[in-house]
Amino acid sequence: MTEELSLFGDDAPSRPVEPPRAPAPIADWQVDLLRNALDARGLTSMAERQQAIVSAAGRSVESLRSLTHDEGMQVLSRLGQQQSSGRSATSQWDDREEDTWIDRL
Repeated sequence: MTEELSLFGDDAPSRPVEPPRAPAPIADWQVDLLRNALDARGLTSMAERQQAIVSAAGRSVESLRSLTHDEGMQVLSRLGQQQSSGRSATSQWDDREEDTWIDRL
């Protein structure tokens, strides 16, 4: 018989099937980026920070180290989207309260 799989699956595979791999743990650089993102959002209390991570991860999270690599990327992406959507559409220049010398010309 050839190396191809049988039509009805009654032949044993010629190669052993590898079990699925455990997800990769979160990397140190991801933890640092997550902490920086939380700081940038002004979240200082542990409760605020944990709520933001839980909301972005979509599951209960005991600590940043309990996230997987893929979850860390997902949380970073969501925190970045939330931060950029919270920004004003105008610049600080447009929002200034006093006239500048240019405005007085």
